[in-house]
Amino acid sequence: MGRTRWITVAVLMCLSNGAGAQAPMPALDEALDAPTRAHVVNEYARRLTAQHVDPGRAKAVADNLRQRLNNGEYNDQTTARLLAARVSRDVAAMYADRQTYLEYVPYDLGDERQRPPPPVQSADNFGLRKFETLGDNIGYLHISRFAPVDRASANAAARFMSQAGDCAALIIDLRDAGGDSEAMAALLSSYLLVDRRSYIFKDKQIHLHDQVDREGKVMAEYWTTADAPGKHFGGYKPLYLLVNERTSSAAEAFAYDLQQYYQRAVIVGMPTMGDARVAAKQRVSRQLQTVIAATQAVNLSTRGNWEGTGVQPNRVVTAADALNAAIAMAQASLKPKR
Repeated sequence: MGRTRWITVAVLMCLSNGAGAQAPMPALDEALDAPTRAHVVNEYARRLTAQHVDPGRAKAVADNLRQRLNNGEYNDQTTARLLAARVSRDVAAMYADRQTYLEYVPYDLGDERQRPPPPVQSADNFGLRKFETLGDNIGYLHISRFAPVDRASANAAARFMSQAGDCAALIIDLRDAGGDSEAMAALLSSYLLVDRRSYIFKDKQIHLHDQVDREGKVMAEYWTTADAPGKHFGGYKPLYLLVNERTSSAAEAFAYDLQQYYQRAVIVGMPTMGDARVAAKQRVSRQLQTVIAATQAVNLSTRGNWEGTGVQPNRVVTAADALNAAIAMAQASLKPKR
Protein backbone atom coordinates (compact mmCIF):
# COMPACT_ATOMS: atom_id res chain seq x y z
CA MET A 1 0.00 0.00 0.00
CA GLY A 2 2.74 2.43 0.96
CA ARG A 3 4.65 1.75 -2.26
CA THR A 4 1.50 2.22 -4.35
CA ARG A 5 0.74 5.50 -2.63
CA TRP A 6 4.22 6.91 -3.35
CA ILE A 7 4.03 5.86 -7.00
CA THR A 8 0.68 7.64 -7.29
CA VAL A 9 2.14 10.81 -5.74
CA ALA A 10 5.15 10.69 -8.09
CA VAL A 11 2.90 10.33 -11.15
CA LEU A 12 0.76 13.27 -10.04
CA MET A 13 3.88 15.42 -9.51
CA CYS A 14 5.16 14.57 -13.00
CA LEU A 15 1.80 15.45 -14.52
CA SER A 16 1.74 18.71 -12.59
CA ASN A 17 5.27 19.64 -13.70
CA GLY A 18 4.49 18.77 -17.30
CA ALA A 19 1.39 20.94 -17.27
CA GLY A 20 3.42 23.81 -15.82
CA ALA A 21 6.05 23.48 -18.55
CA GLN A 22 3.38 23.62 -21.24
CA ALA A 23 1.73 26.74 -19.83
CA PRO A 24 4.43 29.35 -19.02
CA MET A 25 3.42 32.54 -17.32
CA PRO A 26 2.32 35.12 -19.89
CA ALA A 27 4.57 38.13 -20.43
CA LEU A 28 3.42 41.22 -18.58
CA ASP A 29 2.31 44.24 -20.59
CA GLU A 30 1.76 47.24 -18.37
CA ALA A 31 -1.38 49.29 -19.04
CA LEU A 32 -0.61 53.00 -19.46
CA ASP A 33 -3.17 55.73 -18.87
CA ALA A 34 -2.78 59.22 -20.28
CA PRO A 35 -0.87 60.72 -17.32
CA THR A 36 1.55 57.76 -17.28
CA ARG A 37 2.16 58.03 -21.03
CA ALA A 38 2.84 61.73 -20.67
CA HIS A 39 5.26 61.06 -17.81
CA VAL A 40 7.15 58.43 -19.78
CA VAL A 41 7.50 60.53 -22.94
CA ASN A 42 8.39 63.75 -21.11
CA GLU A 43 10.91 62.00 -18.88
CA TYR A 44 12.53 60.28 -21.86
CA ALA A 45 12.75 63.63 -23.65
CA ARG A 46 14.30 65.21 -20.55
CA ARG A 47 16.90 62.46 -20.23
CA LEU A 48 17.75 62.68 -23.93
CA THR A 49 18.47 66.38 -23.59
CA ALA A 50 20.49 65.92 -20.40
CA GLN A 51 22.45 62.73 -21.14
CA HIS A 52 22.90 62.00 -24.84
CA VAL A 53 26.45 62.18 -26.17
CA ASP A 54 25.26 64.35 -29.09
CA PRO A 55 23.29 67.08 -27.25
CA GLY A 56 22.28 69.16 -30.27
CA ARG A 57 20.64 66.34 -32.21
CA ALA A 58 19.24 64.81 -29.02
CA LYS A 59 17.43 68.06 -28.19
CA ALA A 60 15.81 68.09 -31.64
CA VAL A 61 14.59 64.52 -31.08
CA ALA A 62 13.33 65.39 -27.59
CA ASP A 63 11.41 68.41 -28.90
CA ASN A 64 9.86 66.25 -31.61
CA LEU A 65 8.68 63.67 -29.04
CA ARG A 66 7.07 66.39 -26.91
CA GLN A 67 5.31 67.82 -29.95
CA ARG A 68 3.97 64.40 -30.90
CA LEU A 69 2.72 63.92 -27.35
CA ASN A 70 0.95 67.29 -27.40
CA ASN A 71 -0.62 66.40 -30.76
CA GLY A 72 -2.12 63.24 -29.29
CA GLU A 73 -0.05 60.90 -31.44
CA TYR A 74 0.52 58.53 -28.52
CA ASN A 75 -3.11 58.29 -27.41
CA ASP A 76 -3.50 54.81 -28.93
CA GLN A 77 -0.35 53.43 -27.32
CA THR A 78 -2.09 52.19 -24.19
CA THR A 79 0.42 49.53 -23.12
CA ALA A 80 4.14 49.53 -22.41
CA ARG A 81 4.91 47.36 -25.42
CA LEU A 82 2.99 49.60 -27.83
CA LEU A 83 4.44 52.85 -26.48
CA ALA A 84 8.01 51.52 -26.59
CA ALA A 85 7.64 50.44 -30.20
CA ARG A 86 6.12 53.74 -31.32
CA VAL A 87 8.53 56.04 -29.45
CA SER A 88 11.54 54.02 -30.61
CA ARG A 89 10.31 54.23 -34.21
CA ASP A 90 9.90 58.01 -33.92
CA VAL A 91 13.40 58.39 -32.47
CA ALA A 92 14.95 56.25 -35.22
CA ALA A 93 13.16 58.24 -37.93
CA MET A 94 15.00 61.38 -36.79
CA TYR A 95 18.29 59.92 -35.59
CA ALA A 96 19.65 56.49 -36.54
CA ASP A 97 21.36 55.74 -33.23
CA ARG A 98 21.27 52.05 -32.29
CA GLN A 99 21.95 52.83 -28.64
CA THR A 100 19.00 55.21 -28.18
CA TYR A 101 15.43 53.92 -27.83
CA LEU A 102 12.66 53.23 -25.33
CA GLU A 103 12.87 49.62 -24.17
CA TYR A 104 10.01 47.36 -23.11
CA VAL A 105 10.82 44.33 -20.93
CA PRO A 106 8.32 41.50 -20.28
CA TYR A 107 8.70 41.62 -16.49
CA ASP A 108 8.48 44.09 -13.61
CA LEU A 109 11.73 46.07 -13.44
CA GLY A 110 11.08 46.76 -9.76
CA ASP A 111 10.96 43.08 -8.81
CA GLU A 112 14.40 41.48 -8.83
CA ARG A 113 12.81 38.02 -8.59
CA GLN A 114 11.29 38.45 -12.05
CA ARG A 115 14.52 39.34 -13.81
CA PRO A 116 15.74 36.54 -16.08
CA PRO A 117 19.00 34.92 -14.98
CA PRO A 118 22.10 36.15 -16.80
CA PRO A 119 23.39 33.88 -19.57
CA VAL A 120 26.08 31.36 -18.70
CA GLN A 121 29.11 33.02 -20.28
CA SER A 122 31.16 29.83 -20.53
CA ALA A 123 28.48 27.92 -22.47
CA ASP A 124 30.09 28.85 -25.82
CA ASN A 125 33.63 29.29 -24.45
CA PHE A 126 32.98 33.02 -24.05
CA GLY A 127 32.44 33.41 -27.80
CA LEU A 128 35.91 32.04 -28.59
CA ARG A 129 34.58 29.42 -30.91
CA LYS A 130 37.18 27.75 -33.12
CA PHE A 131 40.83 27.43 -34.09
CA GLU A 132 42.22 25.52 -37.04
CA THR A 133 45.16 25.60 -39.44
CA LEU A 134 44.07 26.17 -43.02
CA GLY A 135 47.31 25.17 -44.75
CA ASP A 136 50.59 26.99 -45.40
CA ASN A 137 50.64 27.45 -41.61
CA ILE A 138 47.81 30.01 -41.82
CA GLY A 139 45.81 30.09 -38.59
CA TYR A 140 42.05 30.66 -38.46
CA LEU A 141 40.26 31.92 -35.35
CA HIS A 142 36.49 32.30 -35.17
CA ILE A 143 35.08 34.72 -32.58
CA SER A 144 31.30 35.01 -32.29
CA ARG A 145 31.08 37.51 -29.43
CA PHE A 146 33.20 39.49 -26.97
CA ALA A 147 32.30 38.35 -23.47
CA PRO A 148 32.95 40.22 -20.20
CA VAL A 149 36.45 39.79 -18.80
CA ASP A 150 36.87 37.82 -15.60
CA ARG A 151 39.34 35.18 -14.47
CA ALA A 152 37.62 32.38 -16.38
CA SER A 153 37.21 34.28 -19.65
CA ALA A 154 40.78 35.67 -19.44
CA ASN A 155 42.14 32.14 -19.02
CA ALA A 156 40.04 30.98 -21.96
CA ALA A 157 41.36 33.88 -24.04
CA ALA A 158 44.95 32.94 -23.24
CA ARG A 159 44.40 29.33 -24.29
CA PHE A 160 42.52 30.36 -27.42
CA MET A 161 45.01 32.95 -28.66
CA SER A 162 48.04 30.81 -27.79
CA GLN A 163 47.00 28.30 -30.43
CA ALA A 164 47.87 30.81 -33.14
CA GLY A 165 51.23 31.81 -31.69
CA ASP A 166 53.36 29.79 -34.11
CA CYS A 167 51.30 30.47 -37.24
CA ALA A 168 52.93 32.31 -40.14
CA ALA A 169 49.78 34.34 -40.80
CA LEU A 170 46.44 34.64 -39.03
CA ILE A 171 42.82 35.14 -40.09
CA ILE A 172 40.27 36.13 -37.43
CA ASP A 173 36.64 35.71 -38.40
CA LEU A 174 34.38 38.42 -36.93
CA ARG A 175 31.45 37.97 -39.31
CA ASP A 176 28.22 38.34 -37.29
CA ALA A 177 30.27 38.93 -34.11
CA GLY A 178 29.12 41.37 -31.44
CA GLY A 179 29.19 41.67 -27.67
CA ASP A 180 29.50 44.59 -25.29
CA SER A 181 32.95 43.90 -23.83
CA GLU A 182 35.46 46.32 -25.24
CA ALA A 183 37.68 45.07 -22.40
CA MET A 184 37.78 41.62 -24.03
CA ALA A 185 38.58 43.25 -27.38
CA ALA A 186 41.52 45.04 -25.75
CA LEU A 187 42.69 41.84 -24.04
CA LEU A 188 42.70 39.87 -27.29
CA SER A 189 44.53 42.73 -29.01
CA SER A 190 47.36 42.17 -26.52
CA TYR A 191 48.27 38.98 -28.42
CA LEU A 192 48.45 40.81 -31.76
CA LEU A 193 50.18 44.11 -31.04
CA VAL A 194 53.56 45.42 -29.96
CA ASP A 195 54.55 49.02 -29.38
CA ARG A 196 55.76 50.32 -32.77
CA ARG A 197 56.47 53.90 -31.81
CA SER A 198 60.11 53.20 -31.02
CA TYR A 199 62.66 50.54 -31.96
CA ILE A 200 64.38 50.84 -28.59
CA PHE A 201 61.95 51.79 -25.84
CA LYS A 202 58.77 49.73 -26.10
CA ASP A 203 55.84 50.08 -23.74
CA LYS A 204 54.24 46.87 -22.53
CA GLN A 205 50.76 48.42 -22.83
CA ILE A 206 49.19 50.24 -25.77
CA HIS A 207 46.35 52.71 -25.31
CA LEU A 208 43.74 51.77 -27.92
CA HIS A 209 40.63 53.90 -27.40
CA ASP A 210 38.42 55.56 -24.78
CA GLN A 211 34.70 55.95 -24.22
CA VAL A 212 34.04 59.69 -23.86
CA ASP A 213 30.90 61.53 -22.74
CA ARG A 214 29.27 64.63 -24.23
CA GLU A 215 31.61 66.96 -22.34
CA GLY A 216 34.74 65.14 -23.48
CA LYS A 217 35.26 63.40 -20.14
CA VAL A 218 36.87 59.98 -20.43
CA MET A 219 34.53 57.46 -18.82
CA ALA A 220 36.48 54.28 -19.69
CA GLU A 221 39.94 53.58 -21.09
CA TYR A 222 40.95 50.49 -23.08
CA TRP A 223 44.56 49.34 -23.10
CA THR A 224 46.30 46.14 -24.08
CA THR A 225 47.36 43.95 -21.16
CA ALA A 226 51.01 43.91 -20.12
CA ASP A 227 52.50 40.40 -20.22
CA ALA A 228 49.23 38.69 -21.16
CA PRO A 229 49.82 34.97 -20.44
CA GLY A 230 50.34 32.41 -23.16
CA LYS A 231 52.01 32.48 -26.55
CA HIS A 232 51.55 35.64 -28.64
CA PHE A 233 51.07 35.87 -32.39
CA GLY A 234 52.97 39.15 -32.22
CA GLY A 235 52.81 42.51 -33.88
CA TYR A 236 54.36 41.97 -37.30
CA LYS A 237 53.15 38.78 -39.00
CA PRO A 238 50.30 39.07 -41.56
CA LEU A 239 46.89 39.52 -39.90
CA TYR A 240 43.47 39.58 -41.58
CA LEU A 241 40.06 40.24 -40.02
CA LEU A 242 36.81 39.14 -41.67
CA VAL A 243 33.80 41.42 -41.14
CA ASN A 244 30.28 41.92 -42.48
CA GLU A 245 27.29 44.22 -41.99
CA ARG A 246 26.34 42.38 -38.79
CA THR A 247 29.73 42.80 -37.12
CA SER A 248 28.92 45.18 -34.27
CA SER A 249 29.90 46.91 -31.02
CA ALA A 250 33.00 45.40 -29.33
CA ALA A 251 33.84 43.40 -32.46
CA GLU A 252 33.95 46.69 -34.37
CA ALA A 253 36.19 48.23 -31.71
CA PHE A 254 38.56 45.27 -32.07
CA ALA A 255 38.67 45.61 -35.87
CA TYR A 256 38.95 49.40 -35.92
CA ASP A 257 41.73 49.56 -33.33
CA LEU A 258 43.80 46.90 -35.11
CA GLN A 259 43.27 48.53 -38.49
CA GLN A 260 44.27 51.98 -37.27
CA TYR A 261 47.29 51.04 -35.14
CA TYR A 262 49.97 51.29 -37.84
CA GLN A 263 47.66 49.36 -40.18
CA ARG A 264 48.28 46.23 -38.10
CA ALA A 265 45.31 44.31 -39.59
CA VAL A 266 43.88 44.10 -43.08
CA ILE A 267 40.08 44.19 -42.92
CA VAL A 268 38.30 41.99 -45.46
CA GLY A 269 34.56 41.89 -46.19
CA MET A 270 31.76 44.47 -45.99
CA PRO A 271 31.41 47.65 -43.88
CA THR A 272 30.33 46.85 -40.33
CA MET A 273 27.19 47.95 -38.47
CA GLY A 274 28.54 51.29 -37.22
CA ASP A 275 27.87 51.11 -33.48
CA ALA A 276 30.55 52.96 -31.50
CA ARG A 277 28.47 54.14 -28.54
CA VAL A 278 27.59 52.81 -25.10
CA ALA A 279 24.13 53.29 -23.64
CA ALA A 280 22.89 54.09 -20.16
CA LYS A 281 19.63 52.40 -19.09
CA GLN A 282 17.26 53.83 -16.50
CA ARG A 283 13.84 52.63 -15.39
CA VAL A 284 10.97 54.98 -16.21
CA SER A 285 7.94 52.76 -15.40
CA ARG A 286 7.24 49.19 -14.31
CA GLN A 287 8.17 47.75 -17.70
CA LEU A 288 9.88 50.57 -19.57
CA GLN A 289 13.42 51.86 -19.40
CA THR A 290 15.10 54.66 -21.27
CA VAL A 291 18.13 53.66 -23.32
CA ILE A 292 20.36 56.59 -24.24
CA ALA A 293 23.80 56.68 -25.87
CA ALA A 294 25.84 58.37 -23.14
CA THR A 295 29.38 57.86 -24.46
CA GLN A 296 31.15 57.20 -27.74
CA ALA A 297 34.50 55.67 -28.67
CA VAL A 298 37.49 57.85 -29.47
CA ASN A 299 40.43 56.01 -31.03
CA LEU A 300 43.83 57.21 -29.85
CA SER A 301 45.30 57.16 -33.36
CA THR A 302 42.54 58.81 -35.37
CA ARG A 303 40.65 60.71 -32.62
CA GLY A 304 37.54 59.38 -34.38
CA ASN A 305 35.42 56.22 -34.47
CA TRP A 306 33.22 54.04 -36.66
CA GLU A 307 29.81 55.38 -35.54
CA GLY A 308 27.31 55.38 -38.39
CA THR A 309 29.84 54.57 -41.11
CA GLY A 310 31.07 51.23 -39.79
CA VAL A 311 34.61 49.91 -40.02
CA GLN A 312 35.62 50.23 -43.67
CA PRO A 313 37.34 47.17 -45.16
CA ASN A 314 40.70 47.45 -46.88
CA ARG A 315 39.42 44.79 -49.29
CA VAL A 316 35.69 44.93 -50.05
CA VAL A 317 34.21 41.54 -50.94
CA THR A 318 30.95 39.82 -50.08
CA ALA A 319 30.78 38.16 -46.70
CA ALA A 320 30.60 34.76 -48.39
CA ASP A 321 33.84 35.43 -50.28
CA ALA A 322 35.76 37.03 -47.42
CA LEU A 323 37.50 33.91 -46.13
CA ASN A 324 38.76 32.81 -49.54
CA ALA A 325 39.95 36.34 -50.27
CA ALA A 326 41.85 36.50 -46.98
CA ILE A 327 43.44 33.10 -47.55
CA ALA A 328 44.66 34.23 -50.99
CA MET A 329 46.06 37.43 -49.50
CA ALA A 330 47.79 35.52 -46.70
CA GLN A 331 49.31 33.03 -49.13
CA ALA A 332 50.58 35.84 -51.33
CA SER A 333 52.16 37.59 -48.34
CA LEU A 334 54.02 34.41 -47.36
CA LYS A 335 55.60 33.77 -50.75
CA PRO A 336 59.34 34.45 -50.86
CA LYS A 337 60.15 37.87 -52.22
CA ARG A 338 62.19 37.76 -55.45
